[in-house]
Amino acid sequence: MSRVLVAGTGTGTGKTTVCLALAAALRRRGHPVTPFKVGPDFIDAAHLAAVAGRPARNLDPWMTSPDWMRACLPRHEPPGGLALIEGMMGLFDGAGGADDRGSAAEVARLTATPVLLVLDAQGVARSAGALALGFARFDPALSLAGVIFNRVGGVSHRETLSAAVAPLGLPVLGALPWDQALAIPERHLGLFTPEARALPREQVARLASAAEAHLDVERILGLAAAAPPLPVPSDASAPPAGPPVRIGLARDAAFSFYYQDNLDLLEAAGAVLIPFSPLADEGLPAGLGGLYLGGGYPEAEAAGLAQNSAMREGIRQAAASGLPVLAECGGFMYLCRAIEDGAGRRHAMVGIFDAVVRFPGRATLAYCTADLTHPSPLGPAGLTLRGHEFHASSLFTPPAARAHAYRVRRLPAGGPEAEGYLVGNALGSYLHLHWGSCPEVARQFVASCRSHGAVRQAALSAGTGAIS
Repeated sequence: MSRVLVAGTGTGTGKTTVCLALAAALRRRGHPVTPFKVGPDFIDAAHLAAVAGRPARNLDPWMTSPDWMRACLPRHEPPGGLALIEGMMGLFDGAGGADDRGSAAEVARLTATPVLLVLDAQGVARSAGALALGFARFDPALSLAGVIFNRVGGVSHRETLSAAVAPLGLPVLGALPWDQALAIPERHLGLFTPEARALPREQVARLASAAEAHLDVERILGLAAAAPPLPVPSDASAPPAGPPVRIGLARDAAFSFYYQDNLDLLEAAGAVLIPFSPLADEGLPAGLGGLYLGGGYPEAEAAGLAQNSAMREGIRQAAASGLPVLAECGGFMYLCRAIEDGAGRRHAMVGIFDAVVRFPGRATLAYCTADLTHPSPLGPAGLTLRGHEFHASSLFTPPAARAHAYRVRRLPAGGPEAEGYLVGNALGSYLHLHWGSCPEVARQFVASCRSHGAVRQAALSAGTGAIS
């Protein structure tokens, strides 16, 4: 399998720019690219998917497992193409400081993938050699395949940088010039999402041209092709346990954070995913057995969400009828009573959970383990999942709930806390859970939705009627 991992010395070095440029150039050539993102990030993965024209998946051996992560690459290998993996933060940054669990380095080591190190050259000359030397020797079990300089000042600057790393024997595989037109717009929590602000076609074309002009694309493809083959997983999954069931999937500028693996597992379990927009649609799609509202930026779209009172009322009634609802982070915020913005304005939300969300609030970023302690649409007590929490809002007071679904432990050493708020069959939480850590929950959620659909159909047949 042809593959390469683009890592950096830290956040903001230009990994995403290099990956987008490579993906754009190869797609323009007609060379298939399947993108992957190390770690829990949704936004970089979404941009990679948009530019490559294929779904992007997250590779995170901490959130899932090394075996799940290893199987993900060959399972989605593009025939005759390239698996393009973007690292996260710095090459060795992961779940903690004592080791590299969850890092790009661990992913590269576990999958024997060549690593290209992106160095931010702005304000740096010969010191680039010292930086590259440290990364090359920090872990003897990992070898760098080459370096790429980003934000280079000109020909003379590139020559100085190349001379600085020449004694290390590291190939210089490119040097992207400083060009503000290549930059991706940012806001709190990261880049703008493609749903909110897609990259203009002209910018994608400019990225492709930058790769062709300033990266050694042929040599990068050669290094990728030299990666040893990975064993192909058997994928002997059980067939769906019942008829297909329609699950509404919130997807628009406010809600777009979903792990592609979660969606794949839902479809394998028999779900038919029906996208809808809480911002723009007048009501829920017909015939739903459940709802899945992922994370995103509801705080940035709070006014529009509040104005769509018909959608808010439809979701509220659907939940009151017993429809299974799963809401993560931004989706959970939407199902609370209101979102309060930085100016103190309160925007009415759905109101399933009686709480007000304040933005901006306490910034939270952590890996977490969730033990299911109460039956919920995700399954019975006793299951364990892993995921992460990343938000810049907070609750005024925790909402009243029938029970808490999870007992959560956060890294590095957080004590167990009750989380996962249950009201009827609606489950809301700030956690983004990756179901690769426990694929059973996808089958359980689909079974919950299928059961509700059967009850609804029986009620309709009996003439009693039902909502959703």
